Amino acid sequence: MSIYTIIGLIFASCFSACFTILYRYSLKNDPVRQRLIKLEGGTDGGGQSALGIDSMIQREAGLKGLSPESVSGMKAWLAMAGYRSPQAAPSFYQYTILGAIVIGALAFGLSFFFHLKISHLVLATMGGVALGGLIPRLWIWRRIALRRDEIRRAVPNFLDLMVVCVEAGLSFTAAIQKLADETRLSCRPLSEELRLATQEILIGKSKADAFRNLANRTGVEELRSLAVTLIQADKLGTSIAHSLRVLADSMRFKRHQRAEEAANKTTVKLVFPLVFLIFPELLVILVGPALIKIIKTLSEVAR
Repeated sequence: MSIYTIIGLIFASCFSACFTILYRYSLKNDPVRQRLIKLEGGTDGGGQSALGIDSMIQREAGLKGLSPESVSGMKAWLAMAGYRSPQAAPSFYQYTILGAIVIGALAFGLSFFFHLKISHLVLATMGGVALGGLIPRLWIWRRIALRRDEIRRAVPNFLDLMVVCVEAGLSFTAAIQKLADETRLSCRPLSEELRLATQEILIGKSKADAFRNLANRTGVEELRSLAVTLIQADKLGTSIAHSLRVLADSMRFKRHQRAEEAANKTTVKLVFPLVFLIFPELLVILVGPALIKIIKTLSEVAR
């Protein structure tokens, strides 16, 4: 494979990436699309339903072949990672296709450069396509895990602040709004989720339903426990501040247990670097000079 072929493949990959980025930028600034996004969820003057508007947005975004269930499921999955814009689902599919094309082309070029067999070349290309299509999904999974961990670590402090706000005389909704502003810098994901929960409460949903939706959006068990606590407090008529204080103490104890568990796991995790990375070097440093002297002595005796 000549150098010109490799340069051509690299140029084609870069051209595809640039074209996709420019296409997404032009699509984002399209006034027709922005108008359709504003009308999403309601009806227009001609009595068009929200489902019709959603289908128009799907066609305009290039998702015509997908069912509304798959699109809504993809949107919910991307929302767990913090991507809630209307362009999130189309962008995800575009990055998936782009990654499959780019990685597949690079795998094909490298296989052709090293003169692999046809069967190996086909397998390498198919593997590159699969890997390129899987990279965006792995990125989203990683983002979801990091976001959950960040929210989980901030929940005990959030509950303590909520207890202080409720006992100071603020209503539950006002306390959530205050904490959404206070946690904007320390934990931005939790602040965004609290704002959504506040909006749901303001439009008429109960506190338990709003926090149940919050737990379903984030997948954090601590927030699910908070929703259960609020439901029990409403049914039994107990003090919300007292229930939140007990729940905060329980979550703080669980966080302490997780920290101890992580500390106990470090001894097992250090086995691999000690055995395979540190001990061989120590063996060479300590035994190496003795082995050199033994070899020199044996060579002199053999003479």
